[in-house]
Amino acid sequence: MKNLLLWEKWRPKKIDDIILLPRIKSHFEDGVKTNYIFHGHYGTGKTTLARILIGKYSKDKAFLELNSSLFTSIDVLRNEVEKFCKTQPMLETEDPIKYVFLDEFERVSSQYQDAMKAFIETYHKNVRFILTTNHINKISDGIKSRFTCIDFDYQDSGEEKLLKQELYKKIINTICPSENITISKEKLVTIINKKFPDLRGVLVLLQNFKNTGEINTNDITTSNKTKLDLYETIYNKSLDYEKIYHFIMSSFGPDKIDIMFNLLSRGFVEWYILEKKGNVDKLFEVNYIISDYTYKLDSQTDPVILGMTVLGKIRQIIFSTSI
Repeated sequence: MKNLLLWEKWRPKKIDDIILLPRIKSHFEDGVKTNYIFHGHYGTGKTTLARILIGKYSKDKAFLELNSSLFTSIDVLRNEVEKFCKTQPMLETEDPIKYVFLDEFERVSSQYQDAMKAFIETYHKNVRFILTTNHINKISDGIKSRFTCIDFDYQDSGEEKLLKQELYKKIINTICPSENITISKEKLVTIINKKFPDLRGVLVLLQNFKNTGEINTNDITTSNKTKLDLYETIYNKSLDYEKIYHFIMSSFGPDKIDIMFNLLSRGFVEWYILEKKGNVDKLFEVNYIISDYTYKLDSQTDPVILGMTVLGKIRQIIFSTSI
């Protein structure tokens, strides 16, 4: 726990610990009774709430979690999801209901979404589905009609004020004393206002303040070490998703994924050729990935998820035996 970043260390593990609007929390006073789509701005607690509800931390439910930005094919639905839905819980004491959580669901194919409708009907007695998305408009009407859709974005100034107040109180009364952080009210309010409604982003800035004593969001260390660490991360086969995610958050954070993309352009090409890392023709595909995803940084898609997707695709190209 000592080496975890603040946003990791203070990720809520119980529903009472999440900063949620009352209209959202009221849906789950008696557990998960139907299928849900959580939608809204990134960093507002959609994934955290879903993980709590499916029992990821309590370990008292049978659940399947998939990141749909990585698993977009209908084959995933036909294999992993269907297999899980058909399998009986291993323990008799487990919750008789099983849970499927599909994060970043807007990334799946249209065929996937069409087939999903039948899955919901087939397994409605014993499976509950939770989907999260930053782009509710990319979810088909057929899917939305079968789910209760919950908007995590604040709807008026009253909700905005409530969320900011609760976040301020949690940081000043709990996080700062536990982390030995001394910060003035004015500086903490500045941090919250800079990143709101991205609650995770607030903790990233608080981490920067803890480390440097500054709240400037315009600077980031782009030393040669940072660049080489990024390149070596691509080539380290031993790194799993979680470790790469931790690297991106600690080295760049959601605010500076554009800098990471820049480091993966010409600088990466020159390093790849200089270090003789492999077939240079693979760089055509790498360049296409960077060009294709850079423009998406201006969308509402979580920039960290975009960064993870790009690194994942580049690793697939580098490790492939084709070309």
